[in-house]
Amino acid sequence: MIDKAFDKLRPYTDKEIPAAVNRIIEHKSFPQLCKMLYPNKTIEEVANILKSFNTIYEFQKNFALRMVLRIIETTTNGLTHSGLENVEDISNYAHLLVANHRDIVLDAALLQAIFTENNLQTTQITVGDNLMTDQLFIDLAKLNKMFTLIRGGSKIQMYRNAILHSEYIRNLITNENESLWIAQRDGRTKDGNDKTQQGLIKMLIGNRKDFIQALRELNIVPVTISYEFESCAKSKTREIYISKHEEYQKDGNEDMKSVMAGFTTFKGRIHISFGKNINPILDKIKNSDLPNTEIVGVVVNELDKQFYTNYKLWPNNYIALDILNNTNKYESEYTSIEKNTFVKYTEKIINEIEFKDPEIKTILLGIYANPLKNKLGLN
Repeated sequence: MIDKAFDKLRPYTDKEIPAAVNRIIEHKSFPQLCKMLYPNKTIEEVANILKSFNTIYEFQKNFALRMVLRIIETTTNGLTHSGLENVEDISNYAHLLVANHRDIVLDAALLQAIFTENNLQTTQITVGDNLMTDQLFIDLAKLNKMFTLIRGGSKIQMYRNAILHSEYIRNLITNENESLWIAQRDGRTKDGNDKTQQGLIKMLIGNRKDFIQALRELNIVPVTISYEFESCAKSKTREIYISKHEEYQKDGNEDMKSVMAGFTTFKGRIHISFGKNINPILDKIKNSDLPNTEIVGVVVNELDKQFYTNYKLWPNNYIALDILNNTNKYESEYTSIEKNTFVKYTEKIINEIEFKDPEIKTILLGIYANPLKNKLGLN
């Protein structure tokens, strides 16, 4: 029964490529997609390129990578990475990559681009079923090895889905030897505080009685992404502000708007850091007789420690904290030009938000200052 339930979660197989490609070609947004990726080719030529792919990896290598590289070229000042040696065996040895989460789709897409360009096996990617509404997105997502997390429902449904997700992930890593990317929490980090949810660790453990062994089997490696200019900073600031005063209600198409904003807005420099497998930490506490709740706490703390340590700080992070504290304590970390650029950037966002409240500025600056505060807090 569990194996059959996996079918509604899993990405497409190679055999499902032709049907998915035909739906993509027939979608009303396909001409726009062609114009963005292949400005010098006709729609028919792009359709033939898509029809030529026989494997998911071919699709990722020759089409999805092109999409990501186009986004990097037009909306960033470059993508760098560090610590790849910590997962260089990913093509032969499966890992669960637990990541901080700043952009709905782009975080994981950039990660796959790094793997593809380094001739490493790509990972499956978790995506919430709230995004699986438009057929074009569904087909592009499942061709890019996205597996669906089922959200919502009654408490018993949520529990059953959590067990299903847990079994899927464990089977993927321990039996299929395929790696997976998953966010450290439900939804994106809005305020810049990359805090791992204990619920995620409990879900990964599932119904296993030996917590440490259950986690060791997954080969968990934290992955940290750092944007110089925060993805969707305006909408995140607005959501935080509204949530402080009333219950925030998403409009029906908000998630897809955020996806497109992540693709199109300027993000400056981006860095992805691969941390170290947490199994040595688990080995240290293996015979410590810690209660299960404390084991979960140890794992959460280790992940957060690596997220905070490995976060690539940009001048904007230091500028934001100095402005918040009305000091020049970190002025050696940025130039006057960088500060003027950041101030103009924040002023533009503040002016575009309909609420005229000084708290808006504090929230926006906090998004940038919090990664620095977290790193300082480690000391």
